[in-house]
Amino acid sequence: MESFASEANVKLLKFYTTVLTRTAWLFAVIIALPFCASASGQTSSCDETCLKGFMDGYLHALAAQDDSELPLAARYRYTENGAELELGKEGLWVTFNSYGPYRHDVFDASAGGVATYVSLLENHENPFPDLLMVRLKIVNRKITEIETVVERHAASAKNLPPKDPSWMQIMNREEPAATRLSREELRKGALGYLRSVAFRDSHLAPYAESCIRLENGNVTAIGPNDTPPVPIGRQPTEVAGEAPRPNMLGIGCGKQLDYGEYSFITGYEDAHFPIVDVKRQLVFATFDFMRRGDIESWTYQGHRFEMPEGMREPNEILNTEIFKFVGGKISRVEAVFEGPQAYKRGTGWPGGTKAESRPIGK
Repeated sequence: MESFASEANVKLLKFYTTVLTRTAWLFAVIIALPFCASASGQTSSCDETCLKGFMDGYLHALAAQDDSELPLAARYRYTENGAELELGKEGLWVTFNSYGPYRHDVFDASAGGVATYVSLLENHENPFPDLLMVRLKIVNRKITEIETVVERHAASAKNLPPKDPSWMQIMNREEPAATRLSREELRKGALGYLRSVAFRDSHLAPYAESCIRLENGNVTAIGPNDTPPVPIGRQPTEVAGEAPRPNMLGIGCGKQLDYGEYSFITGYEDAHFPIVDVKRQLVFATFDFMRRGDIESWTYQGHRFEMPEGMREPNEILNTEIFKFVGGKISRVEAVFEGPQAYKRGTGWPGGTKAESRPIGK
């Protein structure tokens, strides 16, 4: 992704400066919720309020660039963009500037999991906008896992939070008990999304007609009767082809796969679903979308279109995604991802019986 010109940076800095005055909520509960730890509650469950306290504390520590007060387990693991780093001394911990106006939390008290998407500025002399995902695993009131993904120079971070309030209302609402999928059904539905993309078959996932997808603050899918929650940016109409490029918006998430434009995604690896919120029908996933690089074009209605250069080489995208199910179907998808990165570099959290992968090339 190209760096911003200095003029763009100045505009974005002014934008974030304006909204930062309204983001005191980010730290307001830090003192009141000191990670929910107490002498009598070290082994008790950690509910959503408790989990939010842990995330508040982590974000506060990152902003202060001081990890000394974090309640870390004796053995914990920290990664940034798939690489294991020394907490507090490398990566974003030394380049953090300030938070932006966006934060979206998801919780799974039964698994001790909490994840968040936040906007921020990085570096000080010439700051640029980022989108950050943080996932924490809490065991016995201690942090055992810290997984972070940073999408740097995220131009569309300015679109967040979505101007359409219904986006967050739908994401955060509890769904009627009668329409809820079970924990395992939600996990299978999210895995179906990955399979449908990798196998180019929309029937492998339960897509709703009203299906909107935001990727790094951009609208990349929207249903025929949906209102865009953020401004729709310039579409890649310059893809070479024998006919005008078909419009991929306004047809939902599933039908896009029938066009073939996403056929450069040839598989997925290390898919984990560490947070499942049955009440809100949300699933949070981390995985890699793989690109073998040998899909050089796609064909629709007899017309051939050349893949962009970045899709015609072996690489992968480190994905984090939140899936919202409404009436048992995928209705909203929000993603923060980083890449392309080296082919098969991995998520940094590989293997294990809970990881799912599609064999590449099959």
